[in-house]
Amino acid sequence: MTAFNDYLKALREQKSLDIGTVAKRIGVHRHTQSNYEGHRDPPIDYLIEFAEVVDVPFTDILKKRLDDSKATEQAKNNALDSLNSVKSNDNTLDDIYARNNDLLQVKLSEVSHTSIPVDATVYIDTKDKSIAPGSMYGFLSPMNGCYFAAKLAITDTKLKLLFDSTERKDTEFNIEDGSTESHYILKTLGLLGKVVKAEIVF
Repeated sequence: MTAFNDYLKALREQKSLDIGTVAKRIGVHRHTQSNYEGHRDPPIDYLIEFAEVVDVPFTDILKKRLDDSKATEQAKNNALDSLNSVKSNDNTLDDIYARNNDLLQVKLSEVSHTSIPVDATVYIDTKDKSIAPGSMYGFLSPMNGCYFAAKLAITDTKLKLLFDSTERKDTEFNIEDGSTESHYILKTLGLLGKVVKAEIVF
């Protein structure tokens, strides 16, 4: 059993939850939950659900996983620095998801799309996270706290972020659990909502 697996078990026990209860809430088999507390490395979608069940910030779980990583110390330190750069202010993902405001005004600081360059100000409908063909969506990168925009495409098996830029490659994710899995992938990526307006400074 690794230190990270021990950590997951300790979090469950601190909440006085049994293995069966946690497995049911997350949607995995009891045997799978037992393996995640024993020796098996859990996938990202499981860890997102687990963090919610035990009511622990997802970044805390990621930091603990880094402690148990076999990556080089330099790579681990860089990853930790990236996680620490997500500040505890109004720009954190949890705060943004909790807002009631319809429109969020942000300045893009990452290469996004040829039609919306870096430094453009965009207005995002945070209540509209439905995926519509051809629509642009705003994201807050959980790794560096920077905003970017991308189009989304989804099929039964794949989710794609489309940038239409020579400076940034499209990103593709395999989805096996339909809308539930795509929802958690998008939340992990920092989906804020649909872009409804962009102001570009010439």
